[in-house]
Amino acid sequence: MSDSVTMDLRDQWNRLLPHAQPLGDDLLARYAEQHRHYHDQRHLTEMLTTIDELADLADDADTVRLAAWFHDAIYDPQADPGENEEVSAQLAELELAAYGVEAERVAEIGRLIRLTARHDCAPDDPNGAVLCDADLRILSLDADRYDEYTVGIREEYAHIADRDFARGRMAFLQRLAETPLYTTSRARERWEKAAHANLERELSRWAPKAARPVSGLIPMIYLGAALGAVIAASVLLGRGLGAAAQWPARPDEVNGFPVWTPIAGTAVGAGLVYAWFRRAQPRLITIPAIAFAGIGAISVGLCWWRWPAAQPGAALSERWPYLMLASVALLLAGALLGLARRLRRAPPYAVSPPRALGVGLTVVCAALLAWIVVSAGEPFVQARLETANTVSTTATMPPGVMPVQLDGELAWSREVPATGAIAGTVGGVAELRPDGVVTSDATTGQIRWRYSRADVDDAAASGSRGLLVSSDGRTLAAHLPYGGNRAPSGIELPTYAVLDAESGKVLTEVHTDGTALAVDANQLLVAEGKHVVAHGVSSPTHWRSSQRCAVTQGVLLGDQAVVVDACGGNGAEVRGLDLKSGEQRWEVDLGIRFELSAELEPATWIGDLVAVPETREVSGLVWTGDAGGTLHQWSVDVGEGRMLWTAPVPGTPRPRLGTSSCDAQLAATHTSIVLVTCRTSTEPGEPQTYDVSAVSPADGTPQWHHLVQIPPKLQQPEFPRDGFGLLPDGRVVTLMPQATGVCSPVMIGTTGVQPRPIVTGADAKSSGRDQVTCNKPAVTVAGGRPVFSDGTRLFALN
Repeated sequence: MSDSVTMDLRDQWNRLLPHAQPLGDDLLARYAEQHRHYHDQRHLTEMLTTIDELADLADDADTVRLAAWFHDAIYDPQADPGENEEVSAQLAELELAAYGVEAERVAEIGRLIRLTARHDCAPDDPNGAVLCDADLRILSLDADRYDEYTVGIREEYAHIADRDFARGRMAFLQRLAETPLYTTSRARERWEKAAHANLERELSRWAPKAARPVSGLIPMIYLGAALGAVIAASVLLGRGLGAAAQWPARPDEVNGFPVWTPIAGTAVGAGLVYAWFRRAQPRLITIPAIAFAGIGAISVGLCWWRWPAAQPGAALSERWPYLMLASVALLLAGALLGLARRLRRAPPYAVSPPRALGVGLTVVCAALLAWIVVSAGEPFVQARLETANTVSTTATMPPGVMPVQLDGELAWSREVPATGAIAGTVGGVAELRPDGVVTSDATTGQIRWRYSRADVDDAAASGSRGLLVSSDGRTLAAHLPYGGNRAPSGIELPTYAVLDAESGKVLTEVHTDGTALAVDANQLLVAEGKHVVAHGVSSPTHWRSSQRCAVTQGVLLGDQAVVVDACGGNGAEVRGLDLKSGEQRWEVDLGIRFELSAELEPATWIGDLVAVPETREVSGLVWTGDAGGTLHQWSVDVGEGRMLWTAPVPGTPRPRLGTSSCDAQLAATHTSIVLVTCRTSTEPGEPQTYDVSAVSPADGTPQWHHLVQIPPKLQQPEFPRDGFGLLPDGRVVTLMPQATGVCSPVMIGTTGVQPRPIVTGADAKSSGRDQVTCNKPAVTVAGGRPVFSDGTRLFALN
């Protein structure tokens, strides 16, 4: 240091304490020590010059000057953090007191010196603010002087290895760069920008060269992810608060989505971005990170503790899964925000990118993660609801097998809750109940397995179309519709459950807004307007095929799906679709062969479609407009894609047209195609005539035909479909009241129409025959055994 600088400093000291010249000389000697390369007399001069510039802002400028003289009086680069400032303050307090400086002033000088350890000066501390700003003035000087300062600091810490010094220096610089450097308004206005520019320049020098171009973006990515988790948590919280606590729910229990939650989440995110890029105090990032993590962890615990237990008649709604997700997202936000803060202070990531780039990347990451978390939340909630609300039991023993005598003996009878459709399978008789499916052994009537959902209570309303059975009886599809307040927004709960008919094992669950047409062990075939969709059951097969018109019927046969699509007017096609790809193999135009009705919806005038077992033949029904309305049977060879035969069925009213019409049923064995339909009734309230007939699958040749009188109380559109069952030998069985008033099974076949009065068997209740009624009868065949339901009882005959 030049003699002129020393002389100038000595003059300044003498003006401060004229009577303490020896103390001044001692201090100058300290600042001239050999190991000082920055904390020397030049640094002291620059501090005193800066104090002169800010003197009017201090309460006592001379006290600040004395603190500056002593603040680095003792300087050991190997001392612990804060140790140099402490011993320097103690030296000042000792020496100044010895030279008669008043005690209050000495205490203030000691306090000011200790402030320079962390430079945490407050704006309402004028003396401290001026001293701290003076000590940090070097950061805002011109580039050459700043570079000299950095070289001097490195020389003072020459005992530290380059790698360790780089890490420590980067952490120190990053800590400075993240906060406002100057406390007084004048210093901030004049020097803040230049100081940050110098810091950024040095940071870029210390950063690992390979990481320089993108290193500063890494913390931004984590910051954006944290903000996305905060916004996602607010959206998920809104969904949880808007849902009813349990199902079933009254309308007043569903609050609707509270808009304030995502608004609050977005506002919090915007505040964090502002704090980050304005380089506010580190605690403005650290405190929210700790708060998010803490609140999230506590909320996860509360949700786990308060998670509702399964209750009969009350299903878990989406509230608790969404609240759990919101808690996890908030916990994730705290962890990501803390990681972003930590990375920002690490040397490899300390170089800040351009602000516009950083803000843009943060916003993109936040939006992306928020979308991912909210989107992933719906499958999570869906899975939790399915698990919590599904009760599924399976059978390990095979179904019972007994000889079927068809002698009218009552095999078993038992009361059941109100049921919907019943269907025969290899596992027994399946009952569609309001909340799912129950399958009973056809031999004993004992329940073998059940599948139910607590959040479904109107499945039985689907009627006979609510149960689909594969042609081999081994696969069952049950319709589980949702309605009203039971359909959670955005959640695709299964509307069809595909089950193994023998064991009750769940093969797959499918959500669709369409109508299932057919099922087997490999596919569930669904009509969705003009599209046919195959959902994989035991295989991942999935395809979607577009047709010209609305698809109304379909069956699975071998390697094909045969469907009928029909438009208003005269457009209807039978198509064969490849089961692996959905590509069309062939088509047959029904509009060319029949004068189709233009008055009714296609779903009404296109009737049943059935596959003939052990053949490559599919048979169907269609109503035409000729002769006031005529039903036609037709049959197609699916191997060659050609029409085999057609046959009119005169006198049949078009379906759902007036009170006397009905939905015809078509069923088939390998030797017969059986049709059950009604004739036009002329007198309301009188018995209605039903046609029950069988034809040969090969050419449509009639095999037998009988007329059955149906009493008025059974004259429902669904009765031909629900009330008649086809036995393996080709006979048809139904349940009707007799002239004596007794409800009795009726066999219809080649030998005519034969009532079979129920004979109470030894294994059945003696009163079973008297309890059987003909109220809303339904008939199916399971294991070759006729099984009947009258809405309150289920019973089987030998």
